[in-house]
Amino acid sequence: MAMDEGDESCGSRPSDSKQNRQNRERLEVFNEVLGRLQQLDHEEVRLPGFEDQLWLHFERLPPRYALDVNVERSEDVLTHKRLLHLAEDPACRLAFEVRLVQVHPTSCGTSVDSDRLDSLVNDDAQSNVNHSSRLGNHPPPTFGSSPNLEALAHHVNGSQVEDGDSVVHSASRFSRPMHEITFSTVDKPKLLSQLTSLVSEIGLNIEEAHAFSTVDGFSLDVFVVDGWPHEDTEQLRHALEREILKSEGDSSSNQPSLFPTSEQIEPSSKSSPEYVKIPTDGSDVWEIDASLLKFANKVGSGSFGDLYKGTYCSQEVAIKVLKADLLNKDMLTEFAQEVFIMRKIRHKNVVQFIGACTRPPNLCILTEFMSSGSIYNFLHKQRGAFKFPALLKVALDVSKGMNYLHQNNIIHRDLKTANLLMDEHEVVKVADFGVARVQTQPGVMTAETGTYRWMAPEVIEHKPYDHKADVFSFGVVLWELLTGEVPYLYLTPLQAAVGVVQKGLRPTIPKNTNPKLVELLERCWQQNPTLRPDFSEIIEMLQHMAKEYMECNFGGYELLKQLGCEGGGSHKDKSIGGCFSALKRGHH
Repeated sequence: MAMDEGDESCGSRPSDSKQNRQNRERLEVFNEVLGRLQQLDHEEVRLPGFEDQLWLHFERLPPRYALDVNVERSEDVLTHKRLLHLAEDPACRLAFEVRLVQVHPTSCGTSVDSDRLDSLVNDDAQSNVNHSSRLGNHPPPTFGSSPNLEALAHHVNGSQVEDGDSVVHSASRFSRPMHEITFSTVDKPKLLSQLTSLVSEIGLNIEEAHAFSTVDGFSLDVFVVDGWPHEDTEQLRHALEREILKSEGDSSSNQPSLFPTSEQIEPSSKSSPEYVKIPTDGSDVWEIDASLLKFANKVGSGSFGDLYKGTYCSQEVAIKVLKADLLNKDMLTEFAQEVFIMRKIRHKNVVQFIGACTRPPNLCILTEFMSSGSIYNFLHKQRGAFKFPALLKVALDVSKGMNYLHQNNIIHRDLKTANLLMDEHEVVKVADFGVARVQTQPGVMTAETGTYRWMAPEVIEHKPYDHKADVFSFGVVLWELLTGEVPYLYLTPLQAAVGVVQKGLRPTIPKNTNPKLVELLERCWQQNPTLRPDFSEIIEMLQHMAKEYMECNFGGYELLKQLGCEGGGSHKDKSIGGCFSALKRGHH
């Protein structure tokens, strides 16, 4: 799930660029569809994490999908989402849906030239939205009128379209019921032509066609067809199923099967598959069998529930258990969101997700157990402190984890030392994704989320914010690593928040602090989010500081290797403490 603009500074491109304009339009359609579904009180809308899943549906399809879809038919978006999900199952060769629609008159004589057809092929789907008056007894098609796929298929196969040929059948001038067939399957070359042949084989004429390819290799193809003598959709559904089975079993045809079996795939084929299909038993690989969990001691507690050390299949794990007697809608949403995000991320500086139990009342999340605890506990309960090299090591670990999250459009929204954990190898990892969110669009989130002492001013004020809010929080974390103090210790959290927003309050940087570190701190907590650096730039700045420091000190080679500032070398680090041999108990 990657959006190009998620990797950029909020103000790095003109606001009227084509990409940003398309994303704004897509977001507007998303919000309108979501609003209509909420008004309809659709059952799926009430499921935890639905909004994020709906946005990911729009995000995986090209911008043209949002521009063309009929927002008044918001239920159709759910159908598309469901079909794409079904197509991901290797056992489902082709997912499809059939329904009756009322097609209204279109202007006759509409023609599309060769350049227009080229645009159709290259952009996956090109159609003109035509929301006519809603006449007739049946709902309108999902999309407006478009060139029919027969013309498109002829063009793909090399046939010429004569000037003046209509690509919308003349019969479409009259309002009448037709059938809309929506297919979803793994995308591949010539799929449009093969689907066209499939539909034609059962005597259907294609009046409209809309083809979309997802960013993860699936297709969504919508046909409005004429020629079926019955309004009943079940008979048409059965006819399509028979034709699909015929296509699967037809090995004598010179044309490749629409759904080739594994026996038809030559192992010695010169062309490698785009990916290998992995068998599935239909269950989620991350779903945990609660009976296999073994609880040891409790290591923490909070409003959400309790945190235990335990084992799962002989592996040490941390078990976050929700309190069953306190469950409410917000907690379930937060739980679903955390599982939704954590199951997709893999990085050595992000706490590893093991699995979850999603069957009430045993709701829990399992992660790797971080034996050294949180940076907060080390600084403020164990009264530990970091010398400069160790500070750089921790800061780089955090920056690399956060850079990975931002590259995947994930905003943490609660970055603080209590959510930075250290394993037995002294690797620091970002943890706790209960309030994290997938970034939909720069500036769309306004909820006050996080902890006041580390919170960015735009978040405190409920203003629109993006990934740069995490950068502000990182600046406060960096100051905390430097000083070993709790931010704004002599203020209440609310007083600190008011000071940050109204008076530009920031933590006091100690005298004699490395000038480069001072510069980084001040840039991270700039009031204007666009002036804050991205984590990729922060990583470069920290690595540069490490090199400069080591040039003036002995024994710097090993640290440079651990910080990723040096290339390889045959000399191995044999010290147990590694970089944290620079870690010192007590205050500076």
